[in-house]
Amino acid sequence: MSEFKIDLKQVFEKEKQPFYKKTYKFTAEDLNLPADVGEIKEPIEVDIYITKNPSGEGYTVSYNIKGAVELLCARCLNAFDKDISGSHTVKLKNSYAGDRENLKISDLSYHTLSEDNTLDVAELIREQIILDVPYKPLCHPHCKGIDYTKEEPHAQPNPFEALKKLLK
Repeated sequence: MSEFKIDLKQVFEKEKQPFYKKTYKFTAEDLNLPADVGEIKEPIEVDIYITKNPSGEGYTVSYNIKGAVELLCARCLNAFDKDISGSHTVKLKNSYAGDRENLKISDLSYHTLSEDNTLDVAELIREQIILDVPYKPLCHPHCKGIDYTKEEPHAQPNPFEALKKLLK
């Protein structure tokens, strides 16, 4: 799991790199998504590009996700693939003890760095996937759901039929 952690201090201060660019492939085990979010069948590919902010404080991370998550339709219960591909940008900054008390709307576009200036790319992608999956997934907008009017060919006899006769 440590292969998905980037030591930003090492990259930008010790190695004096102007940017960091790499492509990652994440499997279901790497991301450890909750069961209700969906299932990853094929590895998800992520292109990541990190630059240090001109002010010298924090970093800008741009990443492009390519992949899909298998979900169950909330109406018809059929499995379908939800494309989660997209480009995202987030700013990284160090956390300070008093920051949590007075959050502003602009703070929501920031991701907090750990104390040792490492970025866990797997955690960043996991969070983005959770945000991209809809609360009530539908296979298509006009899904009719399960048709309860059809008789099943091998329908089980109703166990309460005998009780119904006793009420008469």
